[in-house]
Amino acid sequence: MSSRRESRLRAFAARLRGLLRGDARDDELDAEIGEHLRLLAERFMAQGLSREQAEAAARRQFGSTIRLREHRFELQTLPRIDALWQDLRYALRTLLKNRGFTAVSIATLGLGIGATTAIFSVIDNVLLAPFPYQGAERMVFPRIHNAQDQRPLRQGYAPSEVLEFAESNRVFDGITAAYGDLVLYKHGAGTDYLGGARVTPGTFEFFGMPALHGRVLQPGDYEPGAPPVFVMRHKTWQERFGGDPKVLNGTFVLNGTPRTLVGIMPPRFGWYEADVLIPATLTRDAADSQPYWFVLGRLKPGVSVEQAAADLTVIAKRLAKVHPESYPQHFTVQARTLGSSVVGRIEATLYTVLAAVGLLLLIACSNVANLTLARATAREKEFGLRAALGAGRARLVRLLMVESLVIAMGGAFFGILLAWGGLKALVAALPANLIPAESVIELDAPVLALTLGVAVVTALIFGMLPALQSSRRDLDESLRDSGKGVGGGSRGGRLRDAVVVMEVALSLTLLVGAGLLMRGFVALREVHLGLRADHVFFTVLALPEERYRTAQQVTEFYRPLLARLEALPGVVDAAASRAIPPYGGPESKIEIAGETQQDERQALLQQVSEGYFRVLRIELARGRAFSEADVVGARSVAVVNEAFARKYLPGGDPLGQRLRVAALERPPDPVHDAWFEIVGVVRDVTNRGLQVEIQPEVWIPYTIARSAGAEVLMLRTSQDPRTITDAVRRAVWATDSGVALARPGALEDRVDELLYVGPRLGLLLMTLFGCIGLVLVAVGVYSVLAYATAQKTHEIGIRMALGAERTDVLGMVTKAGLRLVAAGIAIGMVASLALGRLLGSQLSGVTAHDPPTLAATTVLLTLTAAVACWIPARRAASVDPMVALRHE
Repeated sequence: MSSRRESRLRAFAARLRGLLRGDARDDELDAEIGEHLRLLAERFMAQGLSREQAEAAARRQFGSTIRLREHRFELQTLPRIDALWQDLRYALRTLLKNRGFTAVSIATLGLGIGATTAIFSVIDNVLLAPFPYQGAERMVFPRIHNAQDQRPLRQGYAPSEVLEFAESNRVFDGITAAYGDLVLYKHGAGTDYLGGARVTPGTFEFFGMPALHGRVLQPGDYEPGAPPVFVMRHKTWQERFGGDPKVLNGTFVLNGTPRTLVGIMPPRFGWYEADVLIPATLTRDAADSQPYWFVLGRLKPGVSVEQAAADLTVIAKRLAKVHPESYPQHFTVQARTLGSSVVGRIEATLYTVLAAVGLLLLIACSNVANLTLARATAREKEFGLRAALGAGRARLVRLLMVESLVIAMGGAFFGILLAWGGLKALVAALPANLIPAESVIELDAPVLALTLGVAVVTALIFGMLPALQSSRRDLDESLRDSGKGVGGGSRGGRLRDAVVVMEVALSLTLLVGAGLLMRGFVALREVHLGLRADHVFFTVLALPEERYRTAQQVTEFYRPLLARLEALPGVVDAAASRAIPPYGGPESKIEIAGETQQDERQALLQQVSEGYFRVLRIELARGRAFSEADVVGARSVAVVNEAFARKYLPGGDPLGQRLRVAALERPPDPVHDAWFEIVGVVRDVTNRGLQVEIQPEVWIPYTIARSAGAEVLMLRTSQDPRTITDAVRRAVWATDSGVALARPGALEDRVDELLYVGPRLGLLLMTLFGCIGLVLVAVGVYSVLAYATAQKTHEIGIRMALGAERTDVLGMVTKAGLRLVAAGIAIGMVASLALGRLLGSQLSGVTAHDPPTLAATTVLLTLTAAVACWIPARRAASVDPMVALRHE
């Protein structure tokens, strides 16, 4: 072979290498290749071959000519990528040359992966594995439900009931019980409190967690006459005592008893949210006056929750015969898992958000798949050259898959960074009492492994389809279509259109979900609670039990205290009660004089001072509220709500009617004549949550009896209620220095925390993900139309040369995009209706097919998509016809 011919072939090969690497366009080389193939095909057709056979033979001959195998000189027109490392280097070089595509793809995928990883971290740590205890997934507790309406009535039990559950069950391999207690200890000039729990023998063996410092409670600590000891929670040790190791084995006077601190528990031990745990032993001869022992059992392996409920029901039926006053006439026992007791309020919200981020990840993957498809279409000339030079389908697929994997790993890395920051923000937004104290929300090894798995699977999803689509294309057509720079690719176009339709449908589903939650949250906020929580200070008072056992003793404390508080600057009114709004007190059986009861009647019971209704601004419907004389004289009068009057006294005048409150006849301070005259009816007040029907409620003077319940102090102020905490504490200590304030704060904050924080969290996250999905859809629609418009540059030039107006081109491109959007919206509407039904339990005052929500989200999505369509349409309408024709 002459040196001139060899140099020409080398130059030709060098130009091919540059073209395939994307270094520059080479229109002259494109034309030379197309002309060479045409001449070869005509030669083979002259020999009697059909057009298809001739074109295939021309491609084979072209590849053989370039390789020059007949001259024993194999010219490497394409770098031979035989190893993954070479594929990786080529992919990195190609992606760096297309920075816009690479950045958008990685950012899009990172958003999806980051959001999914952050939410899955919360799900994993809060719902799936919140507790570090041995066998935590098998821990359940019994709860009594009213069989008539399946309302939960109680989950606390008297000592004799606890012992009966422990000794008679056949489903537990371990059981423990705890009793909540406000523990008082001396602090400076007064008294402070710790949230305490009395725990039964074997508690720490039940949970299987040793102490971090010192030891746990041992069997000898529960024996009569044993030295008084206690164990402290790690969080309390850090926050109250600065993590001082010297407090271990120190003596604290708790509720008047000197006790030795023998152990500090690990950070993730948070049983019963107790600051301190004190040993206690149950006996059957103990008074059953305070049924507040919380029972927790660990199921035997293989025992289901349903089997446990059936076994516990048998025991409870037997107990109901012994304690008929503690059980409704018809009831069931449900065994609830430990996790459901602490995350029940946000469980549905978290699963809804998890589904939302799943949709978001699908949108992100679809978007990247569409970008990759469009880019693969633009590279069809390159693939045609590679195939003509001998590259097989597997080779082309591998090349695109490596590029997709690089994008996926970049998206995973970016997603981990987003998840790390987003998780910190999410944890900060979660109120502390919404998640188990034992939960630690963090990115751990399983979550990181899941992220990498998602990235790899995502690479397969958005890399395989474009790779297969490109490798199946008619390579002869790709080579002959060299002048366009991009091929027609009708099948690729249909696939891209289908992906856009899916993106729009998923985005509409997300937006509708966010819209429904928003409407539901607004409806919740508009529900009238029946009281005004603004400018109300509240606190729970921890009273020494040994000095405040009877109603008379409590009255002697409250009367001077309320007088002191009402004299404080900024205090408008003061009141005492035994329950914190917006929830009522415990339930009690009710009997109405002169009526034959067919069904058992239950009502919530509250004991309050005369200022209660004034402090909370509860409106009086009929009759009168309590007077000071009623309260001080402990008169047998009662006020009921409208729900009580409607349900138990329909059609009659409730004023003057007499009712009996059975709960007041029980120890420790029983009322021998528990009949009360109704003197007033107040408007209904929320007493069991916003989404539960208001229950019948009865109020009596707190001076009647020292019944179960918290001692709550509430003050209406003319200023920010948080600013008077110290003044209230001084007034309390001036009355009795042995009383402590527990959890002081603004009632408005408590109401917001109890009623709105869960719905607000779901709304915030769904809105965030819906907005991200909307942006991703706009990018997806824009990318598809931009590439489709680029493919039609020549067609647009011809149309404009023949007289088409700019508005015609605008309309043509915009209509093409909006047709896809319309199809996606139609599919999304069906999916949104299904989603609305799933969200039904989280919606209040809004139907699953709320027309305003569907209309607003559809308009928003359509406008966004229209903007995404208008940008490439405007660019197409600005094309110079002469430039477009030369493009061919």
